[in-house]
Amino acid sequence: MRKVLAMLVKNGLRKLSLIVTIVMLSACANGPGLPKPTKLVDIAIAQEITEHWQVQVGEGVKQHSLPLQPLRMGSQLYTAAHSGEVSALNGTTGELIWQVDLQQTISAGLGVIDNHLLVATANGELHKLSMADGSSIWTVPTSSEVLAVPQAAADLVLAQSIDGRLTAYSAKDGSMRWTYTSDVPSLTLRGTSTPVIDSGMTYVGFANGKLLALDNQQGNIIWQQRISAPKGRSDIERLVDIDGPLQLVEGTLYVVGYQGNLTAVEALTGKVLWQQPVSSVTAPSIYGDQIFVVTDKGTLIAYARQSGTELWRNDAFLHRGLSQTVVIDDSLLVADQLGYVHLLQALDGQVIGRHKLGHSGSGVGFVRYGADIYILGQDASLSRLSLN
Repeated sequence: MRKVLAMLVKNGLRKLSLIVTIVMLSACANGPGLPKPTKLVDIAIAQEITEHWQVQVGEGVKQHSLPLQPLRMGSQLYTAAHSGEVSALNGTTGELIWQVDLQQTISAGLGVIDNHLLVATANGELHKLSMADGSSIWTVPTSSEVLAVPQAAADLVLAQSIDGRLTAYSAKDGSMRWTYTSDVPSLTLRGTSTPVIDSGMTYVGFANGKLLALDNQQGNIIWQQRISAPKGRSDIERLVDIDGPLQLVEGTLYVVGYQGNLTAVEALTGKVLWQQPVSSVTAPSIYGDQIFVVTDKGTLIAYARQSGTELWRNDAFLHRGLSQTVVIDDSLLVADQLGYVHLLQALDGQVIGRHKLGHSGSGVGFVRYGADIYILGQDASLSRLSLN
């Protein structure tokens, strides 16, 4: 996997964004001198994975991009493709119901509020679309590119942009309510965390390694906590971005950062309950009393949710560019960039199933709905899977 790093250069009171591409030795890559993906070993298949169908929902892109999340609401499935298409499909058959083309590269989505979709485009726009037919309700400019799924609650829509800003908009007409601006390091990973809205507060992580709780009415800071502190001399060594979406369970926030820590934080006060050193750019997943993390090198680790004690780890997929895990009953599903989907037991991390997708597994987004799992690749290929 290639992680694109964004360098922000200060010029007086203005900040100019200069994009610098650096190959990180952390995931799936085939260049000279880079780690080779670990070869898969034969396993005893205890659980079959069925791919019911695959459809194309756009042109997609070839270069590595951040995942776009499909959305299932009732009988319909909604998707966004990096090439600009937003679609509604029958969730069972995959039959296309409607499709609109925004004529811009889509950088983040899909968010939802009431009966509307939220999607951000790379030219710095936030769109609210009707779920009925994809028609535009409003479009507003953002301060810079938005890479996290827009979030919404009540009459508020939140968008976090790569310039370190979290902006609140009116859900009704898109007018700006407030903006919070964080300090941005000189070098950051291309990506941002996805905010969590709960009980009149918004929780958000930034590239400087800090986690904040903000008041939804004015955007004022309620508390802030440093999750990871920069270490080392070079800008790359000092990267501590919080890029994975936050998880909020029973009053506790779980957040993980690059070259940092997995941290459990009391949502009401910001008090750190426990920390474990780990480096990841994907969201942790939670099942019962366990929390699961995919490291930047492809190790799967399970921790006890209450104490942070490590329960097991699996190194069978190093440098294969793993996605975020998806919990299915008592199993974990994870995809790799070479197009394989793997099923593991949540209890001990044992691999119990495997399936080769009919498309690339690069930059995939997941959504689970009942017994169905939908996987959307950066090439705009959409698959419906289930466990037998």
